[in-house]
Amino acid sequence: MAELTQLALAELSRRLRSREISPVELTQAYIDRIATCDVHIHSFNCVRAEAALQDAARAERDMKNGDWLGPLHGIPIGIKDLIDVAGLPTTAQAAHRRDAVADRDAGVVEALKGAGAIILGKQATAEYAMGGTQFDLPWPATRNPWNLALDPSSSSSGSAAATAAGFCAGSVGTETASSIRDPAAWCGVAGMKPTNGLVSRRGVLPLSPSLDCVGPIAWTVEDCALMLSAMVSSDLQDTKVSGFKRPDTSILQDGVRGLRVGVVRHFYEDDPHMDDEVLDAMERSLSAFERLGAHVSTVRLNEFDLYCSLVNTISWPEEYEEHRTELDAFPAHFTAVTRSRFADGKTFLAADYIQAQKRRAALVADLGERMRDVDVLVLPTTKKPAQILGYEHTEIGSLELSLTRPFNLTGGPALALCNGFTAAGLPTSIQIIGRHFEDDSVLRAGHTLEVALATRSRRPAFG
Repeated sequence: MAELTQLALAELSRRLRSREISPVELTQAYIDRIATCDVHIHSFNCVRAEAALQDAARAERDMKNGDWLGPLHGIPIGIKDLIDVAGLPTTAQAAHRRDAVADRDAGVVEALKGAGAIILGKQATAEYAMGGTQFDLPWPATRNPWNLALDPSSSSSGSAAATAAGFCAGSVGTETASSIRDPAAWCGVAGMKPTNGLVSRRGVLPLSPSLDCVGPIAWTVEDCALMLSAMVSSDLQDTKVSGFKRPDTSILQDGVRGLRVGVVRHFYEDDPHMDDEVLDAMERSLSAFERLGAHVSTVRLNEFDLYCSLVNTISWPEEYEEHRTELDAFPAHFTAVTRSRFADGKTFLAADYIQAQKRRAALVADLGERMRDVDVLVLPTTKKPAQILGYEHTEIGSLELSLTRPFNLTGGPALALCNGFTAAGLPTSIQIIGRHFEDDSVLRAGHTLEVALATRSRRPAFG
């Protein structure tokens, strides 16, 4: 059944609905592939094999009775191990949390189950989403399926690696500062940071409440769109936000003719750490947009370092405060790397934090003004393709390799997708940024570009 596990979610959904395949058959294929191949990648912390097959059998009965719940019905999905799944531990990749069993599903898991998705299990992350790739945890470090010596990036490392490796049809990740888009980039898949609040964060272990969000990771942009439609929050604290809007996936096939694409060149073109093959892939993507009828222009935002500095000034003290009680009472619950990263949040004054939140609001308004003349922004996702496993703890770890953080600060939708491959066979990635709650427009642009670039026929070979 290896061929089934290599298909995109949208194609699997079509075959399930036409009953060419069954949910049980598909779920068993993924369970078998994980058992055989995840010994190389280490992307799943646990697999609920028996329960997933029971859920698949229920989905099969429902379909036979004419009860089709939508595109995710019978589709096996993985869940990042920061997100509660009833009956499974939410470990946050921390040794002392191996028995922290959730008694209730997180809001996003409830939504996915309501759409008929099959929850396969929990996927590896960084310790408390903070520690990066580490080699002193109870779980082996997750590896990049395109090259096992390379890093998948964190903290949604297991979710992106599992999706690329064909261990699930899609995954749910979380992002505070790049943790969906960077792993998606290095693992060669699509990853969506939705508009903040579009997907429920209830039942997700918090890191930085001002910036945390939950989003889909899948093989294609279309798959991300199908997942996101099923993940939309029903929590009043989200749905009452001004402008809250469910994405309209019916526009996915509408193309980009007339779309105004703004290129944020000053964020990356003169950066000495930019990889030439990433730059080449970016230029090919821009040419593709123009061939497809989009209008491409250059847009200048505020300086990249300003956005990043404000992200740190907001997220670091929030991260420390979220875990301060446990850090003080049980420091041994955290590895030295994670303790040190949390401790960085102690150094900020309340005045610094308040001022950063004010400046954030001003930058959000400023971005809205600058996007009056363009519909989406584009730039590379990362400056380099995947680096050596554990790179954060080497000399290169001191470099800022991600170009994602400004858009964590501004909070709108941001999509990463594969836009090519290097001569060494590693994926490159472009990100597409949109206005708040215009997630569907971002997905439409990404889907159109992805189809034009034809990168989805190439899967990683490993083992």
